[in-house]
Amino acid sequence: MTFILFIIIASATALCYGGLIIFFTYGWFKNKARAKITGSLHTRVSVIIPFRNESKNIEPLLKSLSAQNYPAELMEVILVDDHSSDHSRKIAEAFIREDFKKNFRLFSLTEADGFSKKAALKKGIDVMKGTLVITTDADCTFGPDYVSALVGFYEQGNCRMISAPVVFTDDNGFFSGMASLEFLSLVATGAGAMSVQKPFLANGANLCFERSLYEEVKGYASHQNIASGDDIFFLLQAKKQVSSKSEICFLKNTGSIVLTRKPANLKDFLNQRIRWASKSSAYNDAFALFTALSVFCFNVAIVVGLVCGLLDYRCAVAGAALLMLKAFIDFPIMCSATSFIKRKRLLWVYVPLQLLYPLYITITGILSLFMKFEWKGRKASR
Repeated sequence: MTFILFIIIASATALCYGGLIIFFTYGWFKNKARAKITGSLHTRVSVIIPFRNESKNIEPLLKSLSAQNYPAELMEVILVDDHSSDHSRKIAEAFIREDFKKNFRLFSLTEADGFSKKAALKKGIDVMKGTLVITTDADCTFGPDYVSALVGFYEQGNCRMISAPVVFTDDNGFFSGMASLEFLSLVATGAGAMSVQKPFLANGANLCFERSLYEEVKGYASHQNIASGDDIFFLLQAKKQVSSKSEICFLKNTGSIVLTRKPANLKDFLNQRIRWASKSSAYNDAFALFTALSVFCFNVAIVVGLVCGLLDYRCAVAGAALLMLKAFIDFPIMCSATSFIKRKRLLWVYVPLQLLYPLYITITGILSLFMKFEWKGRKASR
């Protein structure tokens, strides 16, 4: 009786998970890669970067921004220091001063402003002069056509919010390869969901939106009490506000790729994933919640099946079947995504990742319910 119940529950989770991944895969392939934008652009854009203790990373970011092939008179860069305790602000000040960057502006949060990434983003948006906002992180870099790729796509279509790819810089070695491939899976599924007008996932390291949309949803006010999630919760608020879900888009263009650093070690990796998983309990969007639960429950079913297989071989067979189903369903979108970013070599860790992924998802999902995470030297439970 217990085995039959397990089979029923496992089959239901497999159906939900399989249906979602096929749906996202269809969306990924439906969204064709965009060619490089040509011609003059006219939108005034503000690139906003909140930072905290990024002395090791902020100079490469500033160099990437200063090398943009976009008219300086139409682009401003707003840096907002979130109470850094290192030399991040001094490095930014020196760069702006020495390179005479008149379109770069630097601000610092006061105690009255608050202590968070959302507070820093809000301050930046409050003082911006552009009509279009681009947000990224201080540990990111990108190519010289990054801003023009986003703005060009915006001017060509009817998108009010644009998400674009984020990729880890370092993918050499076993751990780095698996972390990069796992991260890419999130990017690809989020992109596929947007393409079928079911947006639920975005990354603030590469996000673009109209200031008017930000004002319409009242910024980050609805989720100000949640420690992270400036990107996802803002996306879900925007999803309610836009007249059509087609106004939330994913830009599939190699020029729009943002490169970011992977977590330094396994501890940082797990801490980051716990932080991400902790947000799901606060989702007020039915599809986002359904997706998060389906992924978690399906992976738990795999782990339960394999563990219970120690007592009943039939459970082990069922767990192995679920694992093989997952590997089969996930492969098309992962193969295409690695090809898009020109890193098909990452597929060499595909099988090991499939074997470890269910266990890692189960552990981080459970830990996120009661364990505090650390971000930029601050601890929070959600």
